[in-house]
Order: sequence, then structure tokens, then C-alpha cells
Amino acid sequence: MNNSLAVTTTQLTKVFSGKEIIRGCNISVQKETIYGFLGKNGAGKTTVFKLLLGLLSPTSGKATVLGLDSVKDNIDILRKTGSLIETPIFYEHISARENLKLHLNYMKATNGNIEEALKMVGLSDISEQPVSTFSIGMRQRLAIARALVHKPELLILDEPMNGLDPMGIKEMRELFSYLVKHEKYTILLSSHILSEIEKISDSIGFIVDGKVVEEITPEDIKIKHHTIEDYFMKITNGGFKNEKTY
Repeated sequence: MNNSLAVTTTQLTKVFSGKEIIRGCNISVQKETIYGFLGKNGAGKTTVFKLLLGLLSPTSGKATVLGLDSVKDNIDILRKTGSLIETPIFYEHISARENLKLHLNYMKATNGNIEEALKMVGLSDISEQPVSTFSIGMRQRLAIARALVHKPELLILDEPMNGLDPMGIKEMRELFSYLVKHEKYTILLSSHILSEIEKISDSIGFIVDGKVVEEITPEDIKIKHHTIEDYFMKITNGGFKNEKTY
């Protein structure tokens, strides 16, 4: 594996009930960068994330995460990554702090910093409240805190901006940039907020019907005289067939 890469997949394929959901999917994510993952609903983003984490096994092909095989080494991958996949679930009757403490115990993590994680996501002042009292946005912040509290090398975040107000979106954008630039994290995230992906990402992968059809930088999208919205619409609707794909 190229030592500069945090994540690679080679012809990754997943079949459910005879239907090919992920088709020969190839991804390359550089270390200490933010990789935006874009696609329509049902394109396969969440399934790819689950395959990377070893929560699903590929039908064929291979995924390597932090130098580890997603099938053989999935437990080690889970310890070295932080993730937010689909709707986060918490113990409702206990506090945010207690939820993070339980997570650290479950991960057998000894280097976690609960207070730091809560501060990073803006929950320090309400960390003792039961999670049952939390709004959707507060739950999303807590989910991000849980993903990073054990100080992983890689974050895999599925729609982390969901439920956040404009201020929250800005704060999380700044947090993710800080983690990459100053804490040497690598972040792979999906979002339907195209403008946020454009602002924050070093590179962007477009997935169409289970296959990554292009990996490109936001700067190169601009050079091609496209807005990211126009580019997304064209590429996910079968445009650019004569351009290079990956």
C-alpha cells in the first residue's frame, strides 16, 4: 500500500439479494486530508463506509484502511477510526459525559479526553444533561464527539452536518479543518450540503450507482468552469462520459 494513503479500495463490490449495490469501486484517500464523498440518495455512500469499517464484508475486491485489511483486521480498524454512520444511538437516560465514558470503556481506550471532545463540539455547558433532553443538532454534536473522543487517526462521517443550524455547520467545518491541519487526522465524509463539501474538501469522490466515477479537487471543478452543484448534477446524471474517470 502507498504509505501516503489512509484509505484505498480495489474493485470493491457488494451484492445484496443478487443485486450489485457497490460495483468495482476504487477510492484513494490521502493521509491528513479531507475527502468529500458525494452521490445521490441510494448511490452507495453508506454501504462503502460500512465496508471500510468492516461492518460489512465485500462480495469481491478489497478495502485497506490505515494499512489494515477491512475483513481480516476490522477490530483494529474500529479502534483506529471514529465513525458516524446513519442515525446515532445513545443511552437516553444518562448524560453526554457518561455516554462518552461508556464509549471509551467499550473501545478499551486509555488516551481519550472526554472534556476536550465535549469542548470541541460545543457541549461542555450541557454535558451533564440527559441525552433525552437533547435536540437533533445537539445529538449530532455528541455523535461527532463520540467519533473523536478516543483520538482516532481517521474519521468516517456519514452526513455529519445533519440537524445542525448554520452556526453549527460553520463550527464543525472549522473543527474538521483544525483536526486535519493541527492534529494530523484524516477525514472521509459525505454530505448533501454541496457548498460545505466544496469549502472543506481537499478532494472529492463522486459515486454513481455504486461506482466511484471520478475523484477530483474542488479547484479542478472550478477550472472546468463548473459550480459544484452543476458538476454534481451532470456527473450523477451520466454527464462527462468522455472525460477521464477512475
